[in-house]
Amino acid sequence: MHPLRIILAVLVVGFVTAASYITLLLYDRYAALDQAGLWNVTWMFTQAPSEFSRLEHRVSGYAAGLPGVDENEVRLRFDIVVSRLSTLNGREASVFLGQSPLSVATLQELGAALVRVEPMLDELDEPGKPAEILSILEPIFPKLARLSVDANTWNSANLNRDRRALFDLQWAFTGVAFGLIGGGCLLVGMLLFHNRLLGRAQDVLRQKEQSLVIQNARFDAALQAMSVGLCLLDHEDTLIVYNARFLELFSLDASRNWEGIHISEALDGHLSGGDIFADTAADGESSDDITILSSRVQHMPNGIVLRVSREKTIEGGWVCTFEDITERQRAQDRVVQMARHDALTGMANRLYFWERTAQALRQNKDAGRGLAVLYLDLDRFKEVNDTLGHQVGDELLRDVAARIMSTVDPRDIVARLGGDEFAILHVSKGDAEESCRRLAARLLTVIGEPYLIFGHEVSVSTSIGIALAFETDLHPDTLMKNADLALYNVKAEGRAAYRFFSMRMLEDLQHRRNLDIDMRQGIELGQFEVHYQPLVLLKTGKIVAGEALLRWRHPERGLVPPGEFIHIAEETGFINKLGEWVLQRACRDALQWPGDISVSVNLSPMQFRDSNLVKSVAAALVQSGLNPSRLELEITESVLLQKNDANLEALRQLKSLGLTIALDDFGTGYSSLSYLQRFPFDKIKIDQSFVRDVDRWPDSLPILQSIASLGKNLGMKTTAEGVETAAQLEIITNAGFIEAQGYYFSRPVPLPQFMELVEGRMGGVTQLNALPRPA
Repeated sequence: MHPLRIILAVLVVGFVTAASYITLLLYDRYAALDQAGLWNVTWMFTQAPSEFSRLEHRVSGYAAGLPGVDENEVRLRFDIVVSRLSTLNGREASVFLGQSPLSVATLQELGAALVRVEPMLDELDEPGKPAEILSILEPIFPKLARLSVDANTWNSANLNRDRRALFDLQWAFTGVAFGLIGGGCLLVGMLLFHNRLLGRAQDVLRQKEQSLVIQNARFDAALQAMSVGLCLLDHEDTLIVYNARFLELFSLDASRNWEGIHISEALDGHLSGGDIFADTAADGESSDDITILSSRVQHMPNGIVLRVSREKTIEGGWVCTFEDITERQRAQDRVVQMARHDALTGMANRLYFWERTAQALRQNKDAGRGLAVLYLDLDRFKEVNDTLGHQVGDELLRDVAARIMSTVDPRDIVARLGGDEFAILHVSKGDAEESCRRLAARLLTVIGEPYLIFGHEVSVSTSIGIALAFETDLHPDTLMKNADLALYNVKAEGRAAYRFFSMRMLEDLQHRRNLDIDMRQGIELGQFEVHYQPLVLLKTGKIVAGEALLRWRHPERGLVPPGEFIHIAEETGFINKLGEWVLQRACRDALQWPGDISVSVNLSPMQFRDSNLVKSVAAALVQSGLNPSRLELEITESVLLQKNDANLEALRQLKSLGLTIALDDFGTGYSSLSYLQRFPFDKIKIDQSFVRDVDRWPDSLPILQSIASLGKNLGMKTTAEGVETAAQLEIITNAGFIEAQGYYFSRPVPLPQFMELVEGRMGGVTQLNALPRPA
């Protein structure tokens, strides 16, 4: 119960109790007043002796014959005494008499005396009668006086008692009165306080009502401004609340009041009530759950895609929201498209191709179809991209993709894996290998036809690796790796062809991997050596330089030829560390030679992909202390085909160190002369293929003479590689070459043997020629 109500109840009970108590006090007061009436008894008993004395005096006076005293006067006084006696015996004196037995006896004695005297009054004239009467009355007077004193004493005691009682009643009455006044004031205060609280409550109520109105207005504004449609249904699925977006999504008449309309009737032709609550088991909890929440996507007849969500209310109804996710769905579709397809060609990407391959392999277990993966890589695409620009390269990729799509079977899956690599998941019902041969042959022909792109005629070929899915439990990664391995073998064997995967390829791959591991361990274990082959100045026959050539002495494999491991080092990137080691070793070894003999070190094209190449060369010179003029770096034409501008800048920086740069294997490229124009090489080393058959093919002599003359005119030294016979030496000398190198002089030898050659170089070519010839 509210405390204020308790206080008011207590006050009311207090007032009732106080009123009852005051009533009781008033009753006691009236009783006290009644007691005050008993004060007449004192007066009555006090008057009795006086009146009795007057009677005696009248009798005495009559006997004495006093004037004015006659029989009637005596009779009057007698009657008064009789009347007084009657009064004293009345109700008013009964209380006193009841408490004083002696007084009762006195009154009885008085009454008896009056009875005796009354007859004598008629005989007053008789002598002796008055005296007889007086004798009867005289003994009674003292007793009456005593009675008067007792009555007065009794009355005084009663009066004091009544006064005290009245005083107590007065204080009690006053206290109750003040209590009533205080209680009344408190009650009034409480009522005022209560009224004030009621006023405040009313103010708060009004404020809350105003706040509720504002909140309702805000809620309505928010409801109407929602970007999603919303409706509230009761337990019978009839509309209670809805917003404008809800009407808009379902093209409902906004001027109509839809409250109380069943949802299925309202959405007839758009989305039925049954549709809203479909798939509950899949999306939400059981229908008995009061907090059930479900959501699903609904495709509308007009093309709009809605996400319909619903949640059960406590009353048993539903809150339903309808979100237009059309654009989001389209964006998601685009994201899925982008995630699974190549942006440039629109083909499947690597991820989607893998998924489709995995799916096809699972289905192929029962379908009995032949599956194969073909990997395609465009040959020399990078040259086109670098020389004609990325725009031409991108357009070329689109054209190649279109030609592939027009060539494959509609059931095949075509993907661009990245760069210039494509893949085909080929499905055949017959002989899978023969079907792949026909498809690969068509692709080689179609892709190899010229392209006209932005006014440029471009020709590219393709290399194709094919892997057949013979095993039923083949993993897609394995199948794709097999195709990639077959493609690798095509490129290694000359490009523009196709090859089927074989286990031999896998064995070769494992061999290369093992060789790579051994090679990395070998450099740490000191298994590599640097041999040197002398370069001879033809004019004097003296050694002017030594070309550093790497050799690997494996503890189990023996002496591993460079052609077996150099290309592996280039593929794995280990060539950078290996080349840096050779450079440092060659610079240190050259310090042991005479100061006029240089050292020549070959740089792999892959080393130019390392941005630290120039720093590595400079560090080798600084650490060894070798004069930069004694270091010669040999590069091949392929260096200038890769990142042309960047590699040219690297060559310029290397040349700025003070060393010399030679163009190795000159004449094997289709644009060798253009390189001589673009970069000022210090030396040209003609490929040994021009020297090998020069003594048997006289037509080669004009070519050699032209190259020697070209070098002379450009201020470049010319070196002929691969000199093995005296006839070859004579021809290149007559052709005008400055230096020569080959087995005719010496094979590559370890440092100690090379030092012996250097020490005996004064003997000229004849002495060098005395060394053992290669087998």
